[in-house]
Formats: sequence, structure tokens, C-alpha cells
Amino acid sequence: MVPAYNEARHLGRCLASLRSQTLVPWDLIVIDDGSRDETADIAAALGATVIRTPHRGPAHARNRGAAVARGDILVFVDADIVCSSVYLENLIVPITRDGAVGSFSKEIYIGNLASRWARAYAVIRRLALPRLLPDSHPDQSSNYRAIARQPFLDVGGYEEVGYGEDMTLAPKLGELAVAAPKALCWHYNPDSLWEIFENARWIGRGYDIGQVDSPWIANLPTTALVKGACEVARGADLAIIPARFVYSLGILAGLGRRATRPDRHWK
Repeated sequence: MVPAYNEARHLGRCLASLRSQTLVPWDLIVIDDGSRDETADIAAALGATVIRTPHRGPAHARNRGAAVARGDILVFVDADIVCSSVYLENLIVPITRDGAVGSFSKEIYIGNLASRWARAYAVIRRLALPRLLPDSHPDQSSNYRAIARQPFLDVGGYEEVGYGEDMTLAPKLGELAVAAPKALCWHYNPDSLWEIFENARWIGRGYDIGQVDSPWIANLPTTALVKGACEVARGADLAIIPARFVYSLGILAGLGRRATRPDRHWK
């Protein structure tokens, strides 16, 4: 299932990859999370089951999708991801063969590294270019990509805490997801200054930012400019300077919204 908010630009590519799987999904569900663009129309045109919800964020969307899914295994795919043809087949192996509750992929590559802004975002987020996760990442993770349906329902699904909600299943289950070898996919990073700002604002509103010491100070624009200049001196593209500056503004905007509207944690 695919939670999607204003994902018209990416969704067609994502759904096409899911339609070409060696393991045909029982359901192909798109939960339109209150989009203001053509997300729902694109999903319907490509044959997905579309569930429309008010805009509440990906945790709420995933939980709604899980409530109507018919399969014994739930697979969550973000709209800005493209899957290899064997992604689903390999992703579920730890569950069907080894009895794991759920699984994840370490083999997530960045799909738009040709964009200087996507590369800058990867540097800001300390991603392991050209992948999201390094080879050294542990074989267990809190971030489930596939999970047996009944345990998911038994614990009530994801917690609606905003950014970082995808890490809320593991503590409730008391178990980590297991790495699924050869479950290869590509993630498309934010590739414009506006998208970097928007994503950073969401991070600033969410759960994870609360685990950071002094997030307001750590994300001052002056600090961002210094970091960017140092990275350019070490050989980074000049795009890192405006990208870091815009990212810091987004984080601060999100922190401000978090302080005044703690109940409003979605994009």
C-alpha cells in the first residue's frame, strides 16, 4: 500500500514498478492523504484501489490502508520510491520462510542523484551515497517495510507522531524488522529548494526532532551557512550552501508550529 500526499509527480512511476512485480500484490492500495493535486486521479487511472482521507499524515494513512487490505502480509511503499521487479518477492522472504514478524530493505538507492539539490539533501541527511543506508547498517531495524498483518493490527498500527512515525511499530511489537537481501529499490530525494524546505518543516514538526539536544540552536541559519561553507571547502557542490540554509529555515518553521500546534504534526 502507498500513502500519498501531493505525490502526482512520483506516483505513476511508483505504481508502474509495483505493477511489474514477479510477485503480484493481492491488493494495490493508494491512500490519498488529503492531496490537493491529481494524486487520487492518477492512482485510479492506474488501477489502484483509492482510499481518500482527510490530511493527517502517513501513519494515519497506513493504518487506514491496513484496515481494508486483504493479504496476510502488509507492504508499505512510499510514493517517491521505485521498486525493482523482485522487490516484493524478496522483501517477504524473512516472513514467509524464516518466520520473522516483518522485514526491511538495506538496498535503497537514491534515484535522482543527477539533481544537485537531491545530492545536497543527501549530504544534509548524512545518507550513504549512492544509498540511503550503508553496507554496515545492522541486519535489524525499527523501520518495517513489510509486516505480517495480524501482529500489525494487534498492536494498533503506527502511532501518529509525525516524522519518525515509521519507527513506532518496533517498540509496540517488542521486535525489530529483519533485513531482506536483494529487495532493491530507489528513493527520490527532494530535488528543489522548496521541497527541501517542505521536508525539513515536516521534520521540525515531528517526533524525531524531540530527541535532538537544543534543536533550535543546532538549526540556526548562521550555523547552516558555516557548515555549508566548510563542506564546499572540502569539495562539495556550491548547492549545499543554499540547501543547508533553506533546510534550517524549514526546521525552524516546523519547530515553531510544533510549539504552537503540537497536534498538527503532518506536512
